[in-house]
Order: sequence, then C-alpha cells, then structure tokens
Amino acid sequence: MKEQDRWDENTYHVIQSRLKAPGMPTFFSPQELALLKAALHRLLDEEDQAIIARVAGQIDEHLTEKRGQGYRKVGVPKEEVLFRSGLAWLDATALQRYEQSFLQLTPQEKDEILGQVQRGEIAWTEIGPKDFFNKLLNTAVDFFFSQPEIWSEIGYGGPAYPRGYYRIEYGLKDPWEARLKPELVEERAKAGMGPGPVRRVDR
Repeated sequence: MKEQDRWDENTYHVIQSRLKAPGMPTFFSPQELALLKAALHRLLDEEDQAIIARVAGQIDEHLTEKRGQGYRKVGVPKEEVLFRSGLAWLDATALQRYEQSFLQLTPQEKDEILGQVQRGEIAWTEIGPKDFFNKLLNTAVDFFFSQPEIWSEIGYGGPAYPRGYYRIEYGLKDPWEARLKPELVEERAKAGMGPGPVRRVDR
C-alpha cells in the first residue's frame, strides 16, 4: 500500500474498494452470512474479523452480480445453489451431530464437520458435499489473497501497473517490492506454518 501513489487511477479505486467494510448482504440472508463467516474463519485460519467480513461481503457481491461464472463441471449445480444449499446443509449436519447450530460449535467440532464435507463422508441431497467444499475453499482463497493486508504473506508486492516489473530473475526483486523477514519466516516454520526455511535470497 506504500506504493499506492504510483498506481493508476483505476488500480487505486479497485484496491480501495477491497478495503471497504461490507454493507448489508444482498445474496445471503443474515443467518447464511454468519454461517459463511464461521466457515471462512476455520478454512482461512484468519483471526482478523474485519478481513473475514470483507471476504464474506465480497463473496456476497460476487454471487449477487454473477461475476466470473463462465463454466462449471457437468452435474455440479450453479455456485449460487452450491453456496446456499451447502451452508444450509452445514448447519443441518451440525444440528444432527451436536444438536447445535454450526455457529455454536467449538473450533474442533467445526473442523471435524468441514473435514467430513471435504472428504465427501456426509450424505446430502441436491448437492455433493465435496462440490460445496471445493467451491467454498477456492472462492475463499481467491478473495482472501486479494486483500492487501495478505499480499506480503505470499510475497506479492502489489500492483506493478503502470511501472511494471523489471528485475524478473529468480531471487531478485524490484526496489519497491516488500522484502521477506527471514526471522518471521523461520518462526512460522518452527510453528508448523508457512513454506519452511527461507531459501530465496532477496537482492
């Protein structure tokens, strides 16, 4: 974000729009949105609720405006159906297993249900649990890593337009790109997170 003064106007407005707090949902009901946020929290392992709320709000906008829905596998319902039915089935499964809403479950209980959904170990009608999980995870990851706060975690320095990249060899970075913090990477690796010891050399 330090480089935002160098972005063109369109890029600036696109990035700023991602940082806005979401408004009222237009596709999801309040209950569905709460279930979506709970599932995103577990899948993305993100504690910042403002980021989770923005990701959920952007998925809501995406489904309302039907953006980027050019294809799907044969036999897989439209993503509007996958999300709406999947969230309902997620909650129904929690009620069946624990007699509580998915929202009221412990993190471990939520993870157990999500794991069974991922592996297709649950019988749902109308939609396949694995289809729902794959759509939810892929969409969540897309919107999560479009958040400017997350860019540094994946080594993305932000939009290069209009200046472009010119140091494209392995290990080289343009002067304006964020540098890895080796001590933070090592710390995360010891905690079992991240890609492991730093092998890349920032020059």
